[in-house]
Amino acid sequence: MSKPEIMVKCKIVAPKSTLSAVINTLYDLGLYHLTPHLKGTYNLDLGTPLAQAEELATLLVKVRQILARFPKTIAQNYLLNKFPAVSLTKKSWPELQRKVEKIFQEIKETEQKLALLREERLILHNQLISLSFLRKMKINAAALSQSQILCGVFGQIKRQEGLSAALSKHLPASSFFQEKDYIFVVAKKTQETELKNVLSSFGFTPFSWSLETNNLLSELKKKKELAAKKKEQKLILLKRLQGLSEEVAELQAWELEIQEEIRKQELPLSFAVTGSTFLAEGWLPQKQSAQVVQALEKITKNKIHVQLENPGKKDHPPVKLNNKKLVSPFEFLLKLYDLPSYKEIDPTSLLFFTFPIFFGFMLGDVGYGLVLAILFFILRKKMPAAKQMLDVLLFAAIVSIAFGFVFGEFFGFEYVGNETGEKLCNLGICLEKVTHFAGGHGAEGGQAVTIWEFPHLLHRASTKTNLFGYDILTVLIIGAIVGFIHLNLGLFLGFLNEAASHGWKHAVMAKLSWMIMEAGIIFAVLGGMGIFLPLVKWMGIIIAVIGVVMLVKGEGVQGAVEIPGLFSNMLSYMRLGAVGLASVGLAVVVNEKLALPFFEKGGIFIFFGIIIMILGHGINLLLGVIGPFLHGVRLHYVECFSKFFHGGGVEYAPFSRKKELTKE
Repeated sequence: MSKPEIMVKCKIVAPKSTLSAVINTLYDLGLYHLTPHLKGTYNLDLGTPLAQAEELATLLVKVRQILARFPKTIAQNYLLNKFPAVSLTKKSWPELQRKVEKIFQEIKETEQKLALLREERLILHNQLISLSFLRKMKINAAALSQSQILCGVFGQIKRQEGLSAALSKHLPASSFFQEKDYIFVVAKKTQETELKNVLSSFGFTPFSWSLETNNLLSELKKKKELAAKKKEQKLILLKRLQGLSEEVAELQAWELEIQEEIRKQELPLSFAVTGSTFLAEGWLPQKQSAQVVQALEKITKNKIHVQLENPGKKDHPPVKLNNKKLVSPFEFLLKLYDLPSYKEIDPTSLLFFTFPIFFGFMLGDVGYGLVLAILFFILRKKMPAAKQMLDVLLFAAIVSIAFGFVFGEFFGFEYVGNETGEKLCNLGICLEKVTHFAGGHGAEGGQAVTIWEFPHLLHRASTKTNLFGYDILTVLIIGAIVGFIHLNLGLFLGFLNEAASHGWKHAVMAKLSWMIMEAGIIFAVLGGMGIFLPLVKWMGIIIAVIGVVMLVKGEGVQGAVEIPGLFSNMLSYMRLGAVGLASVGLAVVVNEKLALPFFEKGGIFIFFGIIIMILGHGINLLLGVIGPFLHGVRLHYVECFSKFFHGGGVEYAPFSRKKELTKE
C-alpha cells in the first residue's frame, strides 16, 4: 500500500515582464499544478491573455477550416512520423501565417472553380439527356420551336403512378413521350402553366432542351466532346488539391502546436495581477520542487519570489498516485470509483492483488481463461486507448487459468471418457482414472462408468464441507472466509487512514473497535460450541460488548446501526462461488444437454453439435467476463471501500503538453 505523492504549495510572484518566460518554463517542466485565481481573492483582479492570443485563435480557425476539407488519413500523416517535429517560435510564426494564408487561398480558389464546373457539368448533363431523348423519340424539335400553338416540356419525374391519368384529365389535348423516368410532354401553349403544375405534383425536375438545331446527331456529338473536356478540367483541379495534401498534413502538426501555444497565451487568465506584477498559486511534487525553483530563478535572473509551503488543514492538494509499473494499470479501476483524498492510502495495490483473484475464482476455467488471455492480448495492441483496462483483464484472465487448474475445468469439462482418457495416456498425458456410478448412489444403485478426471484440488459443483451439521459447497464457504479477510483488511486500512487524519485515539474507537467486536463474537461462538472452555464464551461476549461501546463512542449511533451490515457484507462474498457455479452450470448444459446428443447421432449432426458448442460457450464466455468483472468491482466498491475509503481527491494535472499530443 502507498500514499499519494507528497505535495507542496507553491506561490510565484514576479514582474509582468517575465510572464512569458515563466509560463514557458512551467510548461516545459510539466510539474506545476495551477490553482486558478478567483476574482476578488486578495483584492486582486484576474490577468489577461498575452498579446498573440487573439491572432493565434484566428490562425487556428483557418488551419482547422483547411484540415476539415481533407480526409483525416491525409491530414494525420504527421502523426505517422512522416514529418519532423515543429515548434512555434517568433521566427517561425510569420512564415507559418504566410503558408496558411497561401494554402487557404489556393484551396478556396480551387473549390470555387470546382463548384462552377459542377454547375456547368450538371447543365451539360441535362442537355445530353435532352438531345439523346429527342433523337431517340424522333421528336421534330425545329418544327415544335416554330409552332405558334404548341409547346414542349422535358424533364425527369420521380413518381409515375397516375401520371397518364392526370395529364389526360387536365390536358386532354396533350401527348407525351416517356422512357424510364424521363418524359417529354407536348401541349397547347395556353396550357403550359397548368402542364407544369400537374407535373410538379409528381416530383418533376425540368431539363433545358435545344429547339434551335435540326441536326440532333451533330449537336449531341459536340455536347459529348464538351463533357469530356469538363471531366478533364475536374481531374486537373482535383489533382491540384491532392498536390496540397502533404502541406496540409504538415498543418496537422502545426494545429497541435498552435493549440498548445494558445494554452500558454491564455494561462494568465488563471493568475492574479497588480499593476506591474502577477501572482500564481499551485502545487508541486515535493521531490521536484527544488528543480522548479532553480529553473524559474535562472530564467528570470532572480527577478522572482517562489514560496513553498506544506499543505494546511484546510488545503486540498491534488493527488498524484505513486504506483509501480505492474500495479499502475489497476488505477483504471480506482478512477472508475473515485480518487483517494490527499491523506488517504491509495488502494490500487489492494485492487492489484484481490481483483484478479476474485475474477479468476469466479471464472476459473482453463479454456475460457486461455481464450480471454489471447483476446485481451490482441486487443491491447489494437486499442492503445484502452490499454490500462485490457492489462487489468489480461492479468485477471491469467489468474482464471490458474484457478481452472485448481477446479480441474476446461470449457466446463471436468473429465473425459474412458476411450479418450486411454488415448491421452498413450500420448503421455495420463489423467486420474475414476469409477463413476451413473444413475444411482454407490456400487449398488448405479451403473459403473470409468472416467478420467482432470487434475484438481476441488470440484466447484460437488465438493462440500460439513459445517454445523450441514453439507455446504466448499466454494461458498471459501467466499465467506475471503469476505471476512477482505473486510477486515479494509477496516485495518481505515484504521491507518483515521490515524493519519484524526489521530490514533479516534482510529482505535472508529475502526479497531470493529475488529475487537468481531474477535469477541468469534470467541463467544467457539466457546458456545464447546471447542474452548465455557469461560471463553463469556469472555467473548464481554469483548464483543466492549467493541460495540468503543464503536458507538467513535462513530456514534450510526456505527451500531451498521453492525448487521457487516455480516451481510461478509455473506455477499459468497457470490464469488455462486457466480462461478452459474458459469459451470451453463457450460454443463451446453456440453451435455445440447451438444452431446448431436455428437452421439454422428454424421452431419456433428457439425450442428460444434455450432451449438461455439455459440453456447461464446455466450457463457461473454457472461463470464461481465459477471466476474461487475461482481468483482462491486465487492471492492460497496463492501470493502466503505470501510476505509472517503475519496474526493482532485487528480494532479500539471500545466504541460497534453499527453495525447506527445510522441512516444
